[in-house]
Amino acid sequence: MNSRTVITEIAAAGALISSYPMDWLVKRGEPYFCEPSSEPVILLHGFGGGRSNLLALAAYLRLARFDNVSYFEYPRWQTIADSVAQLGRVAEEKSDGNGVHLIGHSLGGTVARRYATDAPKGAVRSLITLGSPYSYGQWSPTEVGIFGDDDPIVPAPIAELTNSVAFGRIVTLHNVGHLALIFHPEALRIIGTELRANRAPESRAAA
Repeated sequence: MNSRTVITEIAAAGALISSYPMDWLVKRGEPYFCEPSSEPVILLHGFGGGRSNLLALAAYLRLARFDNVSYFEYPRWQTIADSVAQLGRVAEEKSDGNGVHLIGHSLGGTVARRYATDAPKGAVRSLITLGSPYSYGQWSPTEVGIFGDDDPIVPAPIAELTNSVAFGRIVTLHNVGHLALIFHPEALRIIGTELRANRAPESRAAA
């Protein structure tokens, strides 16, 4: 990990730590002042994290006119299978027939991928993962996987070893570690572009 990445990772770690006192705000709920105009976006935190870690990402999404944002939380030691089942219930509850957009960091992305793989057709409009564990032989042909080239926890995939249907697209950001992916401007730009491309027709009209 080079010095630039170390600095950005320390800054990202500081931002994540400082986000925990804000958890009381999230738990109070984030009331809508008008009926949400976009289909649901569900954010999934990484192992040992919490929804407060994703407040900055949620704020960006709302600025990008995705005003129906919620958080999926799972116990630290819960099995992935149980988390996937729990996510399925949440997604079905929030979807209202329009499907959901899933964005997961680290282990949260793995949970989102596992759900999307067997989800009913149309249930998942977008699947975006940030530094999420993967396998070269996985089947996730619609997934946009975003990785840092200096991530010591989840190294970016090697293109030559990756199954053609393992991802829809892989983006590897330069001089980026694991934590900074949540805040990286290019990662945010990609997320916004992908969600806009997969909006429901009525949401595009409203935007």
